Amino acid sequence: MRGGSKSAIVLPHRLAKLIYKRGKKAIIMEIRDATRVRAAVRSSQEFRRRAVTMLAGLTFAIVAVLAAPIAKASPEAEAFVQQNVEVGYGILNNEALPQAERRAQFRDFMISLTDSNRIGTFTLGQYARSGTPEQVRDFLDAFTDYAVAVYESRLGEYRGQTLQVTGSVDRAADDSVVEAIVVGPNSSAAMPIRVGFRVRKDANGNPIVIDMQIEGVWLAINQRSDFTAFLQQNGGNVSALAEHLRRQTAQILSGTPPA
Repeated sequence: MRGGSKSAIVLPHRLAKLIYKRGKKAIIMEIRDATRVRAAVRSSQEFRRRAVTMLAGLTFAIVAVLAAPIAKASPEAEAFVQQNVEVGYGILNNEALPQAERRAQFRDFMISLTDSNRIGTFTLGQYARSGTPEQVRDFLDAFTDYAVAVYESRLGEYRGQTLQVTGSVDRAADDSVVEAIVVGPNSSAAMPIRVGFRVRKDANGNPIVIDMQIEGVWLAINQRSDFTAFLQQNGGNVSALAEHLRRQTAQILSGTPPA
């Protein structure tokens, strides 16, 4: 020391460089650690945000389900179907009547039970607007005869059996589906056949059948598909479809499977 003053401490070059490098690495590590911490915080916040959103969505879904109206049954439609099907079976099973008279009675019964014009117009689909009024009227007449023959044939397959209404569901204020099963004399011998009847109201507010379901197949919906295919293949000719239905009706009534 000179003049009583302390001399500066001079570090070796290698030692100073080592300390510098270590300090630099420490700073880099601290920066990396801080970055990881911020990323973790952001991830946690994002998770909480998503969890809150999912919980809110689940709560809304539960409330919506609980608030949704429960499908109601329609005792009026059920009684209407049960009573009228029994009447129909009574006509079909009346062997005392000559066949021509039995068919005439069943036709009158089906026309009073169903809205054949409404069903026929539905089965015609878009072609109901493309045909002339005369063509559409001729088709509806042919369809009525065809529909009665189909119902007679289908219900006739279950002669000697009974129909039991099992319940119903209201689709709307004037639209109900009545569910039933056809049970044979030996109900335990075979699985019951499931049928359904779609019941709506006519212009006077009276119940009327607009479609019948057998083992999951709705007749009017199936007929619409068939008629649309026929019309597409025949240039939309409604008169040709009417003639086709007349041939089909004659085959059904003669006991010959339709082509």
